[in-house]
Amino acid sequence: MSRPIFSVKERLSALLQVVGGMLFLQFGSSYAKMLFPTFGAAGMVGLRTFFAAIMLMLFFRSWHNLSRRVLLLVLPYGLSLAAMNYFFYLSLGRLPLGTTVALEFTGPLVLSFIHTRRWSDVVWTSLTVLGLVLLLRPESAVRPDLIGILFALLAAVCWALYIIFARNIAGKLPSGQACSLGMLCGGAAVFVPCTIPALWVGVHAPLLLGLSVVVALCSSALPYTLEMSAMQKLSAREFGVLCSLEPVSAALAGAILLHEIPSLLRLCGIFCVVLASLGTVLMPQGSNTTVPDGPTLPE
Repeated sequence: MSRPIFSVKERLSALLQVVGGMLFLQFGSSYAKMLFPTFGAAGMVGLRTFFAAIMLMLFFRSWHNLSRRVLLLVLPYGLSLAAMNYFFYLSLGRLPLGTTVALEFTGPLVLSFIHTRRWSDVVWTSLTVLGLVLLLRPESAVRPDLIGILFALLAAVCWALYIIFARNIAGKLPSGQACSLGMLCGGAAVFVPCTIPALWVGVHAPLLLGLSVVVALCSSALPYTLEMSAMQKLSAREFGVLCSLEPVSAALAGAILLHEIPSLLRLCGIFCVVLASLGTVLMPQGSNTTVPDGPTLPE
């Protein structure tokens, strides 16, 4: 089946949707970090998944597909999504946003390296390692937070698992239904330990609880909706190139909202990770590569 041809206006709209979803995601993460003193990192994970699940379920009307078989199908995907968000927020409480996202981005990069056998991947792997060295090297007497780095790397592992499980359900369930039901499963997994305590705190701070709804909207509901719409008009490679800007948008959001101004060396580290991702996506691939019709978003 041939790929439909879209006009320049439609492709530009898709590009703006991807960039917009990316910016919403990272600015949502910045606002989430501002709420850590009230709800804690785990509490924000609970509130984000809880409210995002409600929004996505209502938007995609996913209750029509609820069944034991479908829930078992999306359960690994949803659990990996919840775990990724959990470790991401724990890391975000200890590291700058740009550094956290760059470290987390190594998950999809490593997964991409594992599934290819190209000599050029040695270059991209080396560039990634260089970027990590620049990101993690101590500056003056300030040492990097090793626990924060560990959490970010665990989030990277969960992101890789998230992609694997997303591919497993590709073609078996529409992407919108998979995203919303996966978020529902992830929200259910953290509801008791994370969401209930945060909701109790929110009863005494309703304004901040309302801001957590904005975080869920910006960090999950809007990015999923915008990027899934854009993926209908962009190839997998084009989408991957745009996603390579994720660490840059994170550094921008952290600088504007959290006043986390990265040093020149750390900016170079983020740039190296972005270049490695761009190289992985842009280099010619084998003709047998298939593009899954499933959820591909992080966090």
